Amino acid sequence: MRRRALGVWAALTVFLMAGSSAGTWWATQNGMLGSSGIPASMRQNEEFTRFVQVYDSIRSDTIWHNTPHQLLVGAINGMVGTLHDQFSNYFSSSQNQSFQQMLNPTFVGIGVEVSDTSSDLVIQQVFANSPASKAGLKSGDVITAVDGQNVTKIGDAQAVNLIHGKVGTAVHLAVTVNGHSRFFVLKRAVIDAPTVYSYMMPHHIAYMNILEFGNNTGQEVVNQFHQMVKEGAKGLLLDMRDNPGGEVTEALDAANVLVPAGPVVSLHYKNPADNQTFDSSGPGTKLPIVVLVNGGTASAAEILSAAIVERQGGTLVGTKTYGKGIVQELIPLANHAALKLTIAKYYTPNGQYIEHKGLTPSVYDPEPSNIIPSDIPAQDPQLAKAVSVLLNKMAR
Repeated sequence: MRRRALGVWAALTVFLMAGSSAGTWWATQNGMLGSSGIPASMRQNEEFTRFVQVYDSIRSDTIWHNTPHQLLVGAINGMVGTLHDQFSNYFSSSQNQSFQQMLNPTFVGIGVEVSDTSSDLVIQQVFANSPASKAGLKSGDVITAVDGQNVTKIGDAQAVNLIHGKVGTAVHLAVTVNGHSRFFVLKRAVIDAPTVYSYMMPHHIAYMNILEFGNNTGQEVVNQFHQMVKEGAKGLLLDMRDNPGGEVTEALDAANVLVPAGPVVSLHYKNPADNQTFDSSGPGTKLPIVVLVNGGTASAAEILSAAIVERQGGTLVGTKTYGKGIVQELIPLANHAALKLTIAKYYTPNGQYIEHKGLTPSVYDPEPSNIIPSDIPAQDPQLAKAVSVLLNKMAR
């Protein structure tokens, strides 16, 4: 059983070429801005003058330890906090690095996903262009030993730890392939963690699970969709339960093969002159589509879900989605810091603004509290319901 990974929410990320500054006096003092870089409205503002006075008083008079960095970061966080927006954040350089890694997750290994349902390590998925893929390992192969240590003796967790290591080093594997023991020596490499998983279910149903919209999700969707079409797919079950969103540009890339040419989402900015609509380039697909959603389906996942329903004729199954109708921009700051700032509202092709509302499935089917969402209908009643709805669409 493929256990579904829960992601961390992320929103539209636009990386600007130019930096941004708070435009305050200390930036000028440190050479970050010329004197003309401070807006006149701030230089002449009484509150700004008081801010400078408070800063000077704390630095010169308080008995409590403080540093310029500490005070100025606190001031920045205070400004962002006045917005009362949980999605706007100031990121220090380390926090920004962590955020970037979340959007582009990587690990060092051989490029396989294994199950934890047996005493051995059963390969469930082999990632494209990975050391495992190049060596010919396939789904269903069983790893029985790692660097000479029997998996049944050391346990799954320890075996997985042994497979990981430093880039370029070798790992020795004993693998059972079609009942025969084989031995492989693979060099560990940096692996881009996939965000899309798919396989062909019975009745020619193409199952696709999008975990989140990371830096390469759109291309993963395109590649795997075309592969399943080649294998004879007659319907698509798109599982986006607990998909927290991510980069809207990646959702738009996915929309090209799922939604006919035309509008996917419209962004409305503070200045109406900046409003814009993003389109699918097409061709989309005529395959019947069912999208499985729940309360953890958010942001970019809601954008794609709404476009499939409103433009392609897909059907939502599950429970109401999260309801996030705003987008953020990641603005680079000095010294590798960044500001994640809400800069627009988004509207679905039919003009829905879903902030705090979410998308309501046409087929409501609640999640059993004691069931972990999976890709196996017999173990997941909600998934089984989605399969039933899709089979009815395919029969029309």
